[in-house]
Amino acid sequence: MRRSGKVTAVGLIAVMVLGACGTSGSEDKNTSSAGFSECDSKPNTCNAGTTKPGGSLTLVIEKKLPNWNVFDSDGNTYETGQVMAGMLPAPIIVNPDSTVTWSRDLFVEEPKVEGESPMKVTLKIRPEAVWDDGTPISAKDFEAFWKWNNGRDCPDCTPAATAGYDGISAVTGSDNDRTVTLTFDNPYPDWMSLFNFLYPAHIAAKAGDLGTPAGLKASFDAFKAAPPTWSGGPFKIAENKQDESVTLVPNEKWYGQTKPSLEKVIFRIVEDQAQHPVALRNKEVQALLSQPNEDLVNQIKNLPGVNFNLAKGPNWEHVDANLENRFLKNMALRQAIFTAIDRKAIIERTVGRFFPGAEPLNNHIFMPGTEGYKDHVTATGQGSGDLDKAKKILTDAGYRLDGGKLITPQGEPVAPLRFRFTTGNALRQQTAELIQANLANIGVTITIDPTDRLGNTLETGDFDLIIFGWVGSSFTSDKKDLFSTNAGGNYGNWSNKEADALMEEGARTLDAKKARDLFNQADEIMTKEAYNLPLFQKAVLLAVYSDFANVRNNATSAGPTYNMQEWGLRA
Repeated sequence: MRRSGKVTAVGLIAVMVLGACGTSGSEDKNTSSAGFSECDSKPNTCNAGTTKPGGSLTLVIEKKLPNWNVFDSDGNTYETGQVMAGMLPAPIIVNPDSTVTWSRDLFVEEPKVEGESPMKVTLKIRPEAVWDDGTPISAKDFEAFWKWNNGRDCPDCTPAATAGYDGISAVTGSDNDRTVTLTFDNPYPDWMSLFNFLYPAHIAAKAGDLGTPAGLKASFDAFKAAPPTWSGGPFKIAENKQDESVTLVPNEKWYGQTKPSLEKVIFRIVEDQAQHPVALRNKEVQALLSQPNEDLVNQIKNLPGVNFNLAKGPNWEHVDANLENRFLKNMALRQAIFTAIDRKAIIERTVGRFFPGAEPLNNHIFMPGTEGYKDHVTATGQGSGDLDKAKKILTDAGYRLDGGKLITPQGEPVAPLRFRFTTGNALRQQTAELIQANLANIGVTITIDPTDRLGNTLETGDFDLIIFGWVGSSFTSDKKDLFSTNAGGNYGNWSNKEADALMEEGARTLDAKKARDLFNQADEIMTKEAYNLPLFQKAVLLAVYSDFANVRNNATSAGPTYNMQEWGLRA
C-alpha cells in the first residue's frame, strides 16, 4: 500500500519534546548526581554556572551520520541533529521543561499570528542575524525551506515530513526580506513545530535554480552530500574526519546574545557502547548521551568527577502489528495478542533493572506530564499479561486451541508470526523473547527475526510484529504522519476513517483543549483496534565531567546541544 510522505523511526523533522523532562529522583536518588540533582524541579537551569574562556569538550555520539541534511528522510536522525545544531539558525527553541519559545537571537519581537482562513504568521528578523559570509538571514531562507518540504514544489525531494508545510500557500518577504509572512490556507495551531532549522538559500542557489523542481532537488541533495562550509549558528565546522569525528569552533559572525566560551566542541563517533565508559574514564571524551543499559549505568555511576543524569527521554517503545498479514487483519486476534503481552514484566526484566522510573505508557499521542495525557490502555486489558482475558477474547471470536496451536474460526492454524527488531539491541532482544513466551500461552507462535536495516524493514512492511521507537511530541498535528490512513509513518497500514477525521479536525483547530480532546478520541479508537501497543518511555543517560557548566539534557531531536553556545569550563 502506498503511503504519502516519509517519516523516520529515529526522529521527525518537527521539534520533538516531552512534557516532563528531568530525573525520576523522587523514586531513586541514584538516578542523578551532583550538578543534575535539580533537573527535576529546575530542568532549564540545572548544572548551571559561570564559564571562563577556553577549553574543549568532546561529546560521544553513538552512530555515524547518514548524511548532512537534517530535514532529509534519511538524514533526519538524532546524531545529525546533534552535530548540525551548532550551525543552523533555530527560529523556535524548545526548552527542557517543554516550553516552546521564539528565538530572541533571530527575531526582533514575538511572532504575530492573525486570522484563521487564511492564517498569517509574521516574523521579523534581527538586522544582525547573518550567515557567516555576511549574507543576511532572510525570507528567502524560509521560502526555500518551505519549498523543499511541502511536497509540491520539489516532488523528488525526500523530506522527513511534509505535514504543516503542505498547508502553507505562500512564504513572502518584505522590508528587504527581513520580514517573513507565512500564509496558511487553514488554521494550523502547531505552526511553531515548523522551520525549526534553516539552511542558507544563497548557498543552495549555487547548486540549482530554486525556482524549478530540478534545481530544488539538486540543492536538497547538495546539502546531503557534504559537510557545511557555512554557518548561521554559534559554531562552524573546522574539521570532519569521515565516520570518526566532527570538530566545531566558534563562528566569529555569530549574532546571538551568548558567545561560545569553548574553543572547540568535538563530536566523536563511538558505536561500541561498551567503549563509552572507557573513553570517559580515560578523559578521551568529557560527555556522553546514551540510551543506557544496566552495565553502562553502573559503570558511569562509579566514575570519579563525573556527574550523571538518568531520565525519561523522548523515545517511546512500542509493538506494531502489520495489518497486511491475513491473520492480523482480525481485530480480535490483535486484541488477544496485545492483552497477553505483559508490559510490567517486560519493564522489570529490561529497563526497570537500571531505571526505577520506567512504567507502562498508556497513550499514543501524548506523553506523561503533558496536557492531554490520558490512560486509554489499562481499561482494555492490553499489555496486562492477563491470559484468561486474552483467551476469552479469542473464544468469543470463534478461535480455539488444538494441541497448543491456535485455530481460526475458519479452521485454519494461525501461522507463525515474524517478530522483528534492530539487530544488536539487547533490550529489544529480551523484549522479543518475553513476548514470544507470553504468546505461546495463547497458541500463537513467534519467530524472532532481527533486522540490520530497520528503516527498509518498516518501509517495505517486511514484518508481522515489530518493536521500535517513536519520538514523543507536545505538538499533536505531527501524529497524522504516524497514524492516519496511508501516512508515512503508518507502517502497519492501520486505517480508520473516524480517527482520520478526528485527527484532521484536531490539527486544524486553534482551540488547544478541543484539539487535545479530538486527538484523544482518535487515540481511544486506535487503542481499541489494537494496532500499536505502547510499552514505555525509554531512558537516556547524560554524563559529563563536573568541570563543565550548562550542559544538560533536553528531550528534543537536538538533545543537550540546544544551548551549546552556553557550554564551558566553570570559572
